[in-house]
Amino acid sequence: MCARHILANWSKNWKGVEERKRFWACARSTFEAELRKNLDKLAQIGRDISNDLANFNPNRWSKAQFRTSSKCDNMDNNMAESFNAWVLGARHKTIISMLEEIRKKVMNRFTKVITFVNSWTHDISPMAILVLNTNVKKSMRVEISWNGDIGYEVKDSPYIHVVNLIQGTFTCRSWGLKGIPCANAIAAIHHDEANLLDSVCKWYKKETYPKAYKHFLQLVTNMKMWPVTSNSKLEPSPIRKMPGRPGKKRKKELGEVPSSGKLPKRGKTVSCSACKSKGHNIRTCTNKPPVTSEGITTSQASTSSKRSGKQKSHPTQAVQQSLSSEPSQAIVQSDSGNRKGANNAFKRPRVVGHGVFVSKDGFICAEKNIKSQTSSQGAARTEGV
Repeated sequence: MCARHILANWSKNWKGVEERKRFWACARSTFEAELRKNLDKLAQIGRDISNDLANFNPNRWSKAQFRTSSKCDNMDNNMAESFNAWVLGARHKTIISMLEEIRKKVMNRFTKVITFVNSWTHDISPMAILVLNTNVKKSMRVEISWNGDIGYEVKDSPYIHVVNLIQGTFTCRSWGLKGIPCANAIAAIHHDEANLLDSVCKWYKKETYPKAYKHFLQLVTNMKMWPVTSNSKLEPSPIRKMPGRPGKKRKKELGEVPSSGKLPKRGKTVSCSACKSKGHNIRTCTNKPPVTSEGITTSQASTSSKRSGKQKSHPTQAVQQSLSSEPSQAIVQSDSGNRKGANNAFKRPRVVGHGVFVSKDGFICAEKNIKSQTSSQGAARTEGV
């Protein structure tokens, strides 16, 4: 019952960015009043949208329905997903090889975690310190009132929560869900002048953390040193080769962005390169500048002239200017096939057959009497030049 997978199944009928944002607002609600408020906002988008979400058990994906005994407010299954990615290389091996590689990875991780505890600067974990510092900044925006006994009223608009430090009760339930004081509890603790680190749950303490890794994995020899058994040998089941290449990657859920490769254009606004407006491209633009005789737009021509510092001329004009200024430098196809007048602006095209040559006046001609040695299609293209 991962919140991400519930969102993927629910969003098949209710797609959209706003629906996704309001779903996560409902999932992160820590008390009933906040959950009802976010469900009402979700119902404003469309009819039966909140009823469709209620078909999924809220006890599994909303913090408002979680128990406070586990001191964990995770709504998704990222822990299992991280473990699958951690053992990705070993998952495609045989059973014994896979288990042996996972055993070594876990054994090495235990040793690293035990040495990691010695680097802590406080009596609680660095992650708990980071969450605590964030809640301290949030506690500066709340208003607190003390009844003179054991209770505090903390106003966090638009709600007023009741905090009882002696009994350990609080209406926002954030402290009980995570085990780290929330902004409302921190405001009451500061007013009571108590030690803030003492209010953190024992599961984040430095003395408790190594207890989770006190059971070490025992060393094992390799298969060649195992004792030989007298039992009958188990043969593997016949391999049935399925069509196609076996898949190794996890199937992406609907709307999930790939972590690598070309990103999709879904959800992005297209902008036109001609009129600089959004919502369309240059193909469907109605305000694009007219096209010149050279086949480029006026904006592109002005841009290219600004970049080069001078206006480019058409190749035909360059040929005429070169012929009028220096007629003796015109391109002539000699018998040996060498090209004369290499400095001329006119450029000879690719020769298709033997019957193609360039005259002195700069025009391409084809001599019909000489047959081309290329294919019939190339000869027809040569005679049509």
